[in-house]
Amino acid sequence: MNKRTILILLVLAIAVLGFTMGPACAATTTIKMGKHKDIGSKDRILTFYQPKDAQNAKGVYAAIFYHDKKKGDDFRPHTYVLRKMTVYYKNKKGKVITRTVKATNISGLMLLSTKKISGYTPYKSKITYTKMTKKEKRVIMNPLF
Repeated sequence: MNKRTILILLVLAIAVLGFTMGPACAATTTIKMGKHKDIGSKDRILTFYQPKDAQNAKGVYAAIFYHDKKKGDDFRPHTYVLRKMTVYYKNKKGKVITRTVKATNISGLMLLSTKKISGYTPYKSKITYTKMTKKEKRVIMNPLF
């Protein structure tokens, strides 16, 4: 092969790699505690703080689910999944600390949580999400999941 052919194949390989990495690019949004944000394709991210043991254990949560005004809600997302959550905590003196959680299993793609920190109150979360891969979609949309 001559140099020109090798250069063309290299450019094509980089282009194909760029197109396949496009859907895997992550987006980030910041949400105040107790609020929600629609992120597209009728998926919604909700954050909430559970200060005492109740239905959920004490801590901060971020959940993603499908929301449609006409059809109603579905407890699982249809297009996007959660990848990472950074929670910002503040104490009475104004000191700010953060805790980061990453999705490590298939249920973590829909619900992320951190434990409650004594003396601190969460006030916002920075959430990273991506489009579902075909494999994740097969598992999450499976009626037996």
